[in-house]
Parts: sequence; C-alpha cells; structure tokens
Amino acid sequence: MRAHEDTRTITVGLVAEIAETEVRSIRANQRLREDLGLDSLQSLELLSSIGEALKIDLDVEEAMGIRTVEDACSFVARQYEEQRGHGQRRAE
Repeated sequence: MRAHEDTRTITVGLVAEIAETEVRSIRANQRLREDLGLDSLQSLELLSSIGEALKIDLDVEEAMGIRTVEDACSFVARQYEEQRGHGQRRAE
C-alpha cells in the first residue's frame, strides 16, 4: 500500500461523504467547518470513520489543529505511518 496516496483517497472520500458532497468537488484548501459545513459532531464522525477504515487510532486532541482538507490528509498520513508503517497495529 502506498500509504500517502491511499490515506489521502480514503480521507477525501470520507470528507465528501460526511459533507454530503461529491469527491470531485473537494479541494485541498477547503476548510472543513467554514467551506464544507462540518460541525463538531461531523468532525468526530470523520475521525472515527477514518480510524475504522485504516485501522488506526486518531486522537481527538491531536486533531484539534486540523482546519483544511489538506491538514486532514497530512495528519492521517502521519498517523498511519507512525502506527502502521512501523508494524504497530491497533487491536482489531
């Protein structure tokens, strides 16, 4: 698995699903709250959905700085690499 590309595809797909929009309309510089309309509950749903899809744990406090789609993609790629790239796996 090419982690960066695959985590990006999954992240963008889930952002689109939760924002109830088309994947092709999602842009890296869009703000999750202001541009895509995600509220705090949807943001938590996004973290949970990404974590389940990639089988990683995403800490809410660490994710507090995420503002844009690109921020989310970078955060998820980093977390994936730290947890799965070095053989560490979440209990399934």
